[in-house]
Amino acid sequence: MAIFAKGIDISSYQGSPDFKKVKEAGYSFVIVRGGFFNQTSKSFVPQLEAAQAAGLDTGVYWYSYAVNPQEAQQEADACLKTIKNYQFTYPIWFDQEYEPRIQALTKEQRTNICKTFLEALKKEGYYVGLYASKDWLENWVDSSQLEGYDKWVAQYADKITYQGSYTIWQYTGKGQVPGIQGDVDLNIAYKAYPQIVKELGLNGWNTQKPQDYQALYQQALSQLKEAQERLEAIRKAGGWN
Repeated sequence: MAIFAKGIDISSYQGSPDFKKVKEAGYSFVIVRGGFFNQTSKSFVPQLEAAQAAGLDTGVYWYSYAVNPQEAQQEADACLKTIKNYQFTYPIWFDQEYEPRIQALTKEQRTNICKTFLEALKKEGYYVGLYASKDWLENWVDSSQLEGYDKWVAQYADKITYQGSYTIWQYTGKGQVPGIQGDVDLNIAYKAYPQIVKELGLNGWNTQKPQDYQALYQQALSQLKEAQERLEAIRKAGGWN
């Protein structure tokens, strides 16, 4: 696949990066950890605002501890609250990993948790996707039920061998990038997210939520019906004679 962009993902472990240097080094997007379980990361706002101020495209990932759909909904609600005042040009990613309580679940349960979170954000007008390792996607969830979501795949290797569809490849956790102290995850994006997200009016780029369009449509039909009834009343009253 053709490479669209290079990027990084960060959390509190990366502190306060110099995003100007990151951009000058050829990285165009940053995916910032928004939070974990039902808590917002303290580093989220300062990192996100600094990255956007430097002109970088941004997305968010939410690290999950959910072990049932109810907790997944709680995480979705916390994520929505965290991101509501910002715009993003990359998706909002659900991050499900090797937490012992999650590993103890069945494949079906883990899959349903992913779907609950992703659908909750999708309904609110966000472009969503699933972050997971190659092994997780192949062995720990039912990928056939997750085909409708973009995949951000972690596989630390010279070449990705995941056979399913994916749009971002995280290829190392030990990258060295100017402006960042210590290791950082490096990623390659194969999809033109900034253009797609803006054209679709998602991730805060359209103040009208998708579920509002049906209401607007019904309102327009009602107004049209009222206008037709008024015209018919005028005609019957001889107003056009």
